[in-house]
Amino acid sequence: MSAAPQVRLRKAAPGDALDVLAWRNDPVTRAMSRVQDEVEPATHLAWFRSALDDPALTLLIGEAEGEKVGMVRLDHGAVTEVSINVSPACRGRSLGYALLSQALAQVGGAVVADIRTENLASQRLFERAGFRFLETRDGLRRFVRAAD
Repeated sequence: MSAAPQVRLRKAAPGDALDVLAWRNDPVTRAMSRVQDEVEPATHLAWFRSALDDPALTLLIGEAEGEKVGMVRLDHGAVTEVSINVSPACRGRSLGYALLSQALAQVGGAVVADIRTENLASQRLFERAGFRFLETRDGLRRFVRAAD
């Protein structure tokens, strides 16, 4: 078995908008998302532009071997909420943990993640990253990582 490629995180830029949209609208991603509707390009592009300027939101793009492999979203509030999305073309390459762990290294304080009850792979990933199950509400399982 070969090792997972090295992943590097960087802040999202305007040129990443269409990649993030494609990943977001992937059927598997939508099935595992809080909001499962397909996002229209104009709606996404407006959101993406505002997200890049929002100090309460951090969008990170993961790259490996010159390829965009996924993203991490950090919503900063009293507690930071994290979500990740691995590019559909890059699933199964053990990249989710690298994306998540590198993003978490940039966050102080408690972090939460809401994961659909049927998304067992993400639940295992977050547990591996030190999160513990807290509660289930509205079809989502909330996981928390305590403050360092």
